[in-house]
Amino acid sequence: MVTITGLQGVPMISKTCDLSRILVETIKKEHFKIAAGDIICVASKICSMAEGNIVDLSHVAPTSVAKRIHQRIPRKDASLIQVIIDQTADPSGSKLEVSGNHIGAWLPNGLFLTSGGVDKGKNNTAITLPKNCDLTAKRISNTFYQELGVKTSVIITDSDGRADKKGANQVAVGLYGLNGLRINKEAGTAETLCDLLAAAAGLVMGQRGVNMPLVCIHGLEYDQNTDSGIGDVVNYSL
Repeated sequence: MVTITGLQGVPMISKTCDLSRILVETIKKEHFKIAAGDIICVASKICSMAEGNIVDLSHVAPTSVAKRIHQRIPRKDASLIQVIIDQTADPSGSKLEVSGNHIGAWLPNGLFLTSGGVDKGKNNTAITLPKNCDLTAKRISNTFYQELGVKTSVIITDSDGRADKKGANQVAVGLYGLNGLRINKEAGTAETLCDLLAAAAGLVMGQRGVNMPLVCIHGLEYDQNTDSGIGDVVNYSL
């Protein structure tokens, strides 16, 4: 039987810190059970905060490209739009897709995310994704093995919306320890397993007012692979 359990008691992460150690300390304090082979889903936001990926928007100078997009979507501050453009590594803005009130962005690693994974933070700040979400996932997995003695797979998740639907869902933006795709060779089909797991974790992780940025998925049979990464599920033909 597959179970999905959220870790309670994780302290608010507001500055650069050793997130893996904090998670281990919380797991021990809460007597949270993690077994070998469990899949740990961690919200990208606390990873970003711990890694210091915070941008002071007052120090951002919007380009003419950002200002033009701001005219189309006034609710998005031009400085925030500039940060989104910066995440694409293409100052021309050609990696952005603007539709109605929705901004989607193609990132250098091939992912397409709402606002390029950028969140509006407190005190006129923006929070960007970890520089390398696969590496972030690996660090967490390695620390859990060193401190807790269990080998786990880790998925870094982020909230993502779609232009054609209201609301948001959790998707995988980084992973370690498992194949991101579940392939049925007989049927010739493939499922994006990492996104299915991220969405499942979102059932617990995404409740408003609940600080539950770590979710453990137990009991699922899957192919373990420490050489895999988010790039394995990216459709580079687009």
